[in-house]
Amino acid sequence: MSIRYALTPAGRGRRPRPPRIAGRLVAIALMGVAIAVTGCGAAAVDAGDTPSAERAVGSSLPKRLPASRGTKRYVSPDGSDRSRGTAAAPWRTVQKALNTLRPGQTAIVRAGTYRQNLVADRAGRKSAPITISGEPGAVLAAGSGAEENMPLEMVDGAAFLRFEGLVFEGATGDSTTNVYADRGVHDIELSRCEVRRSQRQGFFSEADTARIQILRCRFHDNGGSGPEGLDHSIYVQGSRHVIAGNLLTGARNGNGIQLYPSSDNAIIVGNTIDDNLLDGVVIGDDDGRTTSDALVANNIVTRSRSAVATYWGGAVGRGNVVRNNLGWRNDRRRFAGEGAVWVGNRTADPRFVDAAAGDYHLSAGSPAIGRALERLTLPVDIDGRRRLRGVGRPDLGAYER
Repeated sequence: MSIRYALTPAGRGRRPRPPRIAGRLVAIALMGVAIAVTGCGAAAVDAGDTPSAERAVGSSLPKRLPASRGTKRYVSPDGSDRSRGTAAAPWRTVQKALNTLRPGQTAIVRAGTYRQNLVADRAGRKSAPITISGEPGAVLAAGSGAEENMPLEMVDGAAFLRFEGLVFEGATGDSTTNVYADRGVHDIELSRCEVRRSQRQGFFSEADTARIQILRCRFHDNGGSGPEGLDHSIYVQGSRHVIAGNLLTGARNGNGIQLYPSSDNAIIVGNTIDDNLLDGVVIGDDDGRTTSDALVANNIVTRSRSAVATYWGGAVGRGNVVRNNLGWRNDRRRFAGEGAVWVGNRTADPRFVDAAAGDYHLSAGSPAIGRALERLTLPVDIDGRRRLRGVGRPDLGAYER
């Protein structure tokens, strides 16, 4: 494997990159380099204007995958893969479900810990996705024995798949992640999941992926084993991905969300992001590629280096919009940077109920209440509470008061 290189903190010297997932780049050293947060080259428009990246979203967010209405199968720790997969005779492994389900079918994963490096390489259909649905307490943990142990790897055209209500945890290896998408993966939904305690990334997608939706998930305590500043909760490459309504905390060795170096038409809306070594959201490029037409809106970002920042190691991206976000207790307080339009962002205390105890609901009087752009919000919040629609405006971040 040839060695790739990244900028050192000084911004000019070079050092070897860490190993790569499946032969592809995992970590980019955005730590310590000159990220543009001072407003140089930043474009600003009136808050009533609608920038092009926002107009492209239309009147609502992209549609989710439809429901899987076919036969239900079951997986249980006390099942057998030689069984029929019924409620009375469940399968033993989630891999059996991934290898067997047909378009439109669902596997119900019962409570328990399933320790295996899962590989998804089959597809449902646009009108009939395959769903893996976890009951409370269903944990998909990384297996062992491989150079990179990952709870879920999606490859080779895996498409029209939904993973919901599952816990992904414990990825190990020099260049690892809890959930990985590569080699043409498209039309994936990760919803109501918990992604935790990976040694490196929480989620990682390669540049040849498209239309992955991460919705109403909880990411926490991912990273810490890699070189300083290179472990992120969500590391996104590819096109037309949606990251909406999530809670991301504790990326203490990197960024909350990293769009880099090639992640076009991404939509990042309605997330609560707290406690990162680096930035809440960073948009950037390198290696001859760039990130363009990203929309970052309705988010709350606290206790990070910057709430939202841009970094351009190569060509400056175009059409990126950062609109209507709230930041607080970030080291670099301004919402500004080259290669993006900045509209209506604000710095103020969001007044969480008790962030130290992990309670990110909004208290009365929070400046995040009633401030979200309605068409850029999900119908329900991370708890399943309906968002205000038609009467008043919904709230910023992952929680509706």
